[in-house]
Amino acid sequence: MKRFAIPLVLAAGAALSLIAVLAFAGAFDRAPSVSPEELRVLRESAEAPVVIDVRSAEEYAAGHIPGALHIPYTEVAARISEVDAPHGVALYCMVGPRARKGEAALLAAGYRAVLHVEGGYSAWREAGLPVERGESDLPVEGEE
Repeated sequence: MKRFAIPLVLAAGAALSLIAVLAFAGAFDRAPSVSPEELRVLRESAEAPVVIDVRSAEEYAAGHIPGALHIPYTEVAARISEVDAPHGVALYCMVGPRARKGEAALLAAGYRAVLHVEGGYSAWREAGLPVERGESDLPVEGEE
């Protein structure tokens, strides 16, 4: 029985170590967040990210962050190559969940220069920052 104890303890320790490493690595699978005000300041710099609105076309047309591109979250990983973003991208939706899904897809595809706009469009408006209305210049998949 003793001869099994040491390998069993070592195996258990290795398993716990692996779980800890995976959990720690998972902490980096989320895009870092920026507040609407931080994004406003960042957009005025030479290293401004491209802002991408991942909401529906109707939501985008009703109001969006000025200059934001519109790519629905379900398409963002497949269409990121359409975006000239040497300093990365910042994704937002209305409050956050759809942006997080789009960010996860980008991260899974190996794209690392991704920011999350904390609180989304709602927080941007609540901060009193400018908005614009109108349709996107980028076509939505399935539309001409």
